[in-house]
Amino acid sequence: MSGVRDGLADGDLTVSVGGTTIVATDEVLAQAQFLNVLRDDLADWVGRAYRILNLDPYWPANWLGQDPWPDLLQVAGRLNSLHEYCGVIADNLVAAARSYGYVERVAREAALMGAADLAYGLGRLLRGGVFALAGTPFGVSMAGVASVGHIGLHGSLRSPSRSPAARNGTDELDPRLLTNPNVVALVRAAASSLDDVAWGLAGAPRSVGRAFGDEGLGVIGISRTALGVLSVARNEGVFRESPVSVAAVGTPTQPTPPTGVGDVAARIPKAVAGKPQVRIENYGDAEHPSWAVYISGTVEWDAIAKTDPLDLTSNITAMAGQTAGSFETVISAMKAAGIAPSDPVVLAGHSQGGLIATQVAAYSWFNVQAVATFGAPESKVPVPDGVATLTVEHTDDIVPAMGGDSLTDSDDRVTVRREAFASEPLPAGAALPAHNLDTYRETALLIDASPEANLQGFRATVTDVLGREAGEAVLWRGSRVPEGPWPQ
Repeated sequence: MSGVRDGLADGDLTVSVGGTTIVATDEVLAQAQFLNVLRDDLADWVGRAYRILNLDPYWPANWLGQDPWPDLLQVAGRLNSLHEYCGVIADNLVAAARSYGYVERVAREAALMGAADLAYGLGRLLRGGVFALAGTPFGVSMAGVASVGHIGLHGSLRSPSRSPAARNGTDELDPRLLTNPNVVALVRAAASSLDDVAWGLAGAPRSVGRAFGDEGLGVIGISRTALGVLSVARNEGVFRESPVSVAAVGTPTQPTPPTGVGDVAARIPKAVAGKPQVRIENYGDAEHPSWAVYISGTVEWDAIAKTDPLDLTSNITAMAGQTAGSFETVISAMKAAGIAPSDPVVLAGHSQGGLIATQVAAYSWFNVQAVATFGAPESKVPVPDGVATLTVEHTDDIVPAMGGDSLTDSDDRVTVRREAFASEPLPAGAALPAHNLDTYRETALLIDASPEANLQGFRATVTDVLGREAGEAVLWRGSRVPEGPWPQ
């Protein structure tokens, strides 16, 4: 774990499968696995003890008398009891993890439903007029919520260390505000409830949002909200998409396939202006090729699209479920690299790159076998069944929370969460340190060190697809084409 920050081991991993099957800390699952290994060892020793007791009477070992080991039978019995006891404890640990998963599922459903109801009420409030409801219990409740929020912003969320400017009367928020897991959870709930505000404003029955929104079938939600933002913004000349072109950059290299999640994260290009955004690796031979595709995060944050397609415009467009310039960049690079529809592919991406990776998998034109995302707002993308999906999120990273929440995860999706800065000071000058690719690379190393079976299974899937022989890696850069904008 060279290069890992001091104290990294203090950050505990939480692993869930499908959002419903099992949720447990990495430590609990490691203890269960240890007990299972011990149980297997004990079974071996029990077998050996009984084989010794059943030795042929003509063997030299039995020349000393009828029973040269009078306590061996008792020892074998005790070993057998211990073997069964280890199995029971291991099973109970996993059962407890499953129960925890059920409780978390219920809590998530309750939080999502409560946030949606509150958002719908806010929409109705705005529709009917603030003053019309000011004297009602709902109006009083909303005022109470506002008061609590005011206290929170001006009290508990303040930095304990005051700067000279603050001491002179200038207020400042706690620099950990955007890296606060509670704030991140609120943002996730709010992102999932924006559509409910619209339903309230429209005067639609609450049952419509419950049936079709994020707390129901998920037909409407954050993507529809983003689509509404696009329709308004593009009339103002911002977030306008355009065609893209791609080209190979630099000299090909000959890497070996990734051996774990740490290797996968390490090969994702960093989001740097003017640099390649996509790395494509080819393994196998001409008759049986396999591929790995790595996608960077957002490079440009201007509302007006410039030259780099990994920009804010693509971010909003992709979250709206539309064809983004970043999506076109990746698809074009994959086709230009020679990836055929039948070739097995592993995809990985950070931030927007993770969102695009899941959309490429959902596109179904390529034979995607595995997807790994790091800090991506992609919880709503329906990755096809059978695609091994690893979602890595920091609970103090606000970016994946902007994708809202999902209660319909596939059983093929393994989600790993960790609070990156649970007990460490934030790096100076870093606005979103928990979202940094380097921070996710550190978490990826912890994933590789985990004995959890689902994480080991994902690593095995990547190895099965890409093999162990060296291949070829090519970097690709996409650029927006200024001429001929797409129809708006």
